[in-house]
Amino acid sequence: MRRVPDPPHVIVQRLTDAFNKQDLDAVSQCLAANCVVANHGGETVQVGAPAICAQYAAAFDERPKVRISVMGRMSQGDKVVQHESVSQGLTGADRRIAIYTVIGDKVTRVEFMR
Repeated sequence: MRRVPDPPHVIVQRLTDAFNKQDLDAVSQCLAANCVVANHGGETVQVGAPAICAQYAAAFDERPKVRISVMGRMSQGDKVVQHESVSQGLTGADRRIAIYTVIGDKVTRVEFMR
């Protein structure tokens, strides 16, 4: 019997939870090996789960209280659009829109609009 992957919004929530726990193993399990992080409409920022996890590790070291709060979420097909607030601890928060593409049980692309 073949396992049916979780819906894309569940995978994105799992990734968000892993980020908030600063659990790099769990983050890595949510990302495709060749996952791409980009600014919306253009510039590629990171390629590959190892590079993304290395960037997160540095962010966690620099800002140990960094957290993502989900302000809203929509899902259609393989896309999940999430309105996020990223808190830096005591210094406030940045709002952004993240567009996740999920294939199977992995995030394959994330585009950020700021």
